[in-house]
Amino acid sequence: MTAFALFGLEPALDIDDALLAERFQRLRAQFHPDRFALGSALERRLAVQRAADINDAHATLADPMARARLLLELRGVSMDEAATVQDPAFLMRQMDLREALDEAADAPARERLRTEVQGLWAADWAALGQALQADEAEQARRQLQRLQFLRRFLDQLPRPAPG
Repeated sequence: MTAFALFGLEPALDIDDALLAERFQRLRAQFHPDRFALGSALERRLAVQRAADINDAHATLADPMARARLLLELRGVSMDEAATVQDPAFLMRQMDLREALDEAADAPARERLRTEVQGLWAADWAALGQALQADEAEQARRQLQRLQFLRRFLDQLPRPAPG
């Protein structure tokens, strides 16, 4: 059973977060191991396993990148996290972004860079959705690789100090 099926959702890149949260709470309550405390050893083990499956499925669906990887896996495409993008234009974009990060000496410059990269993310996310919708698995895989880079880049981009 896929994470989507477990939560009664159609496989899709964008999902309703509120609906996911509501179904997660319902499933957690329904299959919480404490409800099976008086059951047989088998029932208790199955409840623990079911709770773990629910938590894992929720973690996958709640994370857009994990959800996108799952959609590709459902189409028979596996993602190698360590694989590099073989697109020369994107490789140049990566180099330009790294250079811009090195040159972003102050907080306003880093925030402008963050805004730029978030825009790239949004465009690549839309392109991933289009590739999945068109059932172009290889193009979707390439888009997801680009998004992985952008996510790591955003994670590495220093945030301004609160104040």
